[in-house]
Amino acid sequence: MADKLLTTREIQDLLHLDRVTIYRMVKDGELPALRVGGQWRFSSEAIHAWLQGQREGVTPQPRLRPAGPGLDTLRLDDLIDLSVLQTIQNQFAELAGVAAFITDLEGEPFVTCSRCSAFCQIIHSRAEGMAACQATWRSIAQEESEGAAIHVCHAGNQYASAPISVGGRRLGLVIAGQFLTAAPDPAAFAARAQATGERVGVSGEALAEARDSLNIVSPEQALQIAAILQTIANALSSIGYQSYQARQTLARIAELTAEVGER
Repeated sequence: MADKLLTTREIQDLLHLDRVTIYRMVKDGELPALRVGGQWRFSSEAIHAWLQGQREGVTPQPRLRPAGPGLDTLRLDDLIDLSVLQTIQNQFAELAGVAAFITDLEGEPFVTCSRCSAFCQIIHSRAEGMAACQATWRSIAQEESEGAAIHVCHAGNQYASAPISVGGRRLGLVIAGQFLTAAPDPAAFAARAQATGERVGVSGEALAEARDSLNIVSPEQALQIAAILQTIANALSSIGYQSYQARQTLARIAELTAEVGER
């Protein structure tokens, strides 16, 4: 019998079950099914094997299993287009009024930083400076915390981060920052800027002069930024998971098509 994909209505007629029961059986893993364009589809071959197993009192192993590359081989930019990441990042930065960027687990930004402050642009202008920032982001990305948190970077500025996870696997971070939660003492800020400049190979005087490019937010506002950031991270996680499911569906359809062609 040539395999084909059946609709939920066809399965209802075949099994003499209502739609709610069909969906419950799919959810519980009792009935082999495949998600196609937001709708459940059923391999006729897998369903007939399932029926045969029911008659014989044997539960067959479902043939309709996930296909295609696993999450352990995929990056966030495999699942979400870079232009989408940039748009979401830009919109969040404008909404929150702070710098924003999205990185992989190694601290490497996927797209250009949004609303980057003059202070951080100076640091990023040198390879040593960018490496110092990425080391900070990398250490945060590899932490086990699941929610948004507020941190202090290597240059003494503050930022919030939230992990992006797909199918339980962390794929990156969304970060908002380059702010301070209190107006700094000018002398103390200049001294810290000088030390940072010497460490990463940029002008400490230029960093001190760029002090006003850093936003001053209250501790309460910082927490609000972190909360919004968590919402953004959750949205990206959801988009990534839907993309992963679509990849698996297309791979399985290709597999089924190849099997039909071999008959």
